[in-house]
Amino acid sequence: MPAYKFVVDTPVTDTLPRNRVANVLHFNHLVGGQSDADLEAMCADLVELYQARYNKPTVEWRCKAYDTDAKPNYPRATVVVNPGVPHIVDNVREVALVLSYAGNNKGNKSERGRCYLMPQLGWAAGATYGLRPTAAHLDWALDWYTEPNASFPDIGGVDWEFGIYSPTYKKFTKAQQAWVNDEWDTQRRRGLRETTRVNAIREG
Repeated sequence: MPAYKFVVDTPVTDTLPRNRVANVLHFNHLVGGQSDADLEAMCADLVELYQARYNKPTVEWRCKAYDTDAKPNYPRATVVVNPGVPHIVDNVREVALVLSYAGNNKGNKSERGRCYLMPQLGWAAGATYGLRPTAAHLDWALDWYTEPNASFPDIGGVDWEFGIYSPTYKKFTKAQQAWVNDEWDTQRRRGLRETTRVNAIREG
């Protein structure tokens, strides 16, 4: 039952590599090892999921598939649609909603995972953040786990499991539950580089 790592990313604001937003996901295949062609099909399914959930079919989405523990670890498969077409957003890029998921025991850190989502990618231009995410935001994030035939547990069909891979214990755990809290998270690495800096020099 080999586990695989899939990295889904997309350019935001421009196509510079530093301005790509990425999610790392793990899936386990129940029957046996997968060929590069099989992994490419899985990448295509994940790209279609991201296009649908963000309702953004015309911008670039890219998915790469990797073995979990190979060294060096090169992509086994890559799928890209609409290359060179970035998302254009008018909101703060660092703000994210967190979809958390776990096996039966969510108190075990090695059996918990997180996916940092960007609801602002689908917001109307000029939309603003409230103090907390709305119920609609929470439902949108949780649907990535619960929507029948259009969520992580359904990707790839019955032979694939979605879950958490622990590189420490080299163990895959099938996700059994998921949750989204009504608080924003901050992912600083998603921010743009500074364009202006103001300084002050004075003795205290």
